[in-house]
Amino acid sequence: MSIARLTDGFPITRQAITKHLRLMEHAGLVHSVQTGRESVWQLEPKRLDEARRHLADISAQWDQVLGRLKRFVER
Repeated sequence: MSIARLTDGFPITRQAITKHLRLMEHAGLVHSVQTGRESVWQLEPKRLDEARRHLADISAQWDQVLGRLKRFVER
């Protein structure tokens, strides 16, 4: 999608969206293709899946730690 289309209906400036997309691009989660004067942004599904798996692992670790803390406090 283009920046114009991504910002349509949101109270966020194009400049703010662009800044976030550049950070996501640096992380490999999206990439852009220049089409005339406009950049068209696309997701990188493989990298998003990797990020999702990593975040799920972190979430599971926190669940374990919080479970141990709960058991300790309830004793």
